[in-house]
Amino acid sequence: MINRRRLLAGAGLAAGTLAAPSILRAQTRTVKMGALRLVHSMPPYFYEKFAPAGLKIEIIVFDSPTDGKNAVVTKSVDVGTFGIAAAILGGAAGEPVVVVGALSNKGMGVISKAGSDVKTVKELKGKRVGIWPGSTQEVFIMERLRMEGLTPKDITAVRVPFGEMPAMPARGDIDAYVGAEPGPGRIESDNGLDLQRPRDVASPEFNAIRRVLAAKLHSHHGKKAA
Repeated sequence: MINRRRLLAGAGLAAGTLAAPSILRAQTRTVKMGALRLVHSMPPYFYEKFAPAGLKIEIIVFDSPTDGKNAVVTKSVDVGTFGIAAAILGGAAGEPVVVVGALSNKGMGVISKAGSDVKTVKELKGKRVGIWPGSTQEVFIMERLRMEGLTPKDITAVRVPFGEMPAMPARGDIDAYVGAEPGPGRIESDNGLDLQRPRDVASPEFNAIRRVLAAKLHSHHGKKAA
């Protein structure tokens, strides 16, 4: 005679076994993406549209490239979308970051407000220039100053987060800034002056430095940062 308790226990075990694959299929894996408040960091917002079933993309926003890089190093995010300079500085310090790709082409500019007497990079001499320290934009403007026969001492660098840059020239807080989109585009739409774009920086030394540093980064292993 079949024991009722054994029958129910067996049925429950069988049902649990049959349901297990469905439970596994229903499990979702989350990939945390670090992003900045810039146009450059827009691509991750579209990743989930193309992600395979069971993969969720979580966007975590940071205010600076360094914060994003640090989040990759501390494993707060799986992948970061930030500038090459932050990755270079991290790699040079022995941090486990690897550059895996580019999210944009150019997308930065040296900008002054409408009606400004600063119309060229050379005219930045003696002016207050908004720059975020340790950013790719800082590397860019330092090289452009060198090409004009100037040094960092010829300008007054003002530490400004990217999100605050567009409003500061209009208030008179700074004379110009080195920012990333959408800031430069917003200023241009208000008849501001676009003094410089990366396409005009064709210095062999500048490009050689970028290639060497990028190659060094690829020798490091660990979490990936774009």
